[in-house]
Amino acid sequence: MVVPPLMDTTTPYAAAHVHAGLPATPSSVLLPRRSLLVALAGLFLAMAAAAASWGGRVLLTWDEPIQRWVEAHRTATLDSVFLTLSRCGATVTVLALGTLAAIVTWRRCRAVGVALLVATFSRPLLEFTLKALVDRQRPDLHRLVVGTGPSFPSGHVMAAVALYGLLPLVVSLYTRRRGLWWATVVFSGAMIVGIAASRVYLGVHWFSDVIGGLVVGTFFLLGIEHVVVRQHARHPCELMGCPDADPHASSADSGRWSDSAANGTSPSSPPLVGTSASTTSMPSDT
Repeated sequence: MVVPPLMDTTTPYAAAHVHAGLPATPSSVLLPRRSLLVALAGLFLAMAAAAASWGGRVLLTWDEPIQRWVEAHRTATLDSVFLTLSRCGATVTVLALGTLAAIVTWRRCRAVGVALLVATFSRPLLEFTLKALVDRQRPDLHRLVVGTGPSFPSGHVMAAVALYGLLPLVVSLYTRRRGLWWATVVFSGAMIVGIAASRVYLGVHWFSDVIGGLVVGTFFLLGIEHVVVRQHARHPCELMGCPDADPHASSADSGRWSDSAANGTSPSSPPLVGTSASTTSMPSDT
């Protein structure tokens, strides 16, 4: 288990930025709850198997009533809100913003820049692979936008997790205020949930599609955090308080840090590396 370290306040950089000691990371929240991770993995596999079998008939038991209820409660205001949210998770939007964020953060912390690039460009490959394997048809009741390609899991939701799920990590590079960092966590969570809801509201995904996207996104963030840890070990950033650290020593300390965290104890000294996390025209969910 990876647990964020305490800030090393003896170093100006570390004292100034939340990045030196993140209040929480995906692994610090999820890895202590192994049973939850096993349950999530089992849930996704069961949903994927059901979506791929008999036209997803089992999942339609609740998917179709939910979809019809949502469509019966549409309003002009909600149409506008959910169309905007959906655009925030479109592939073009996420690719552009993810690349821009990587460029902006690269010099400040190379580990974060690399993680953003990996998340931005590996997510489409994972999405297309899963969709091709399951090959579930989209709902075709009363769509408000065009949707193309297989339905499970939702690509918009996975894209939202890949972009907004890493926003707190980016913000940690620029603030010493943990309250602001937590506000970013809340904002990111709201964006992901809002984008997920928008895909059901607009009629281009079943409810189980967005749940599948959220579950995959959870494991995706754990993988990206691993990338951050490894990159910090190879290229320690000044914000961790060790601008001249030896990469080999950094890697060793990272291992001791993870081991001590797994045993429920604190490392004897601050670690050298850290971790985070139709009728209307619009981009389709590929």
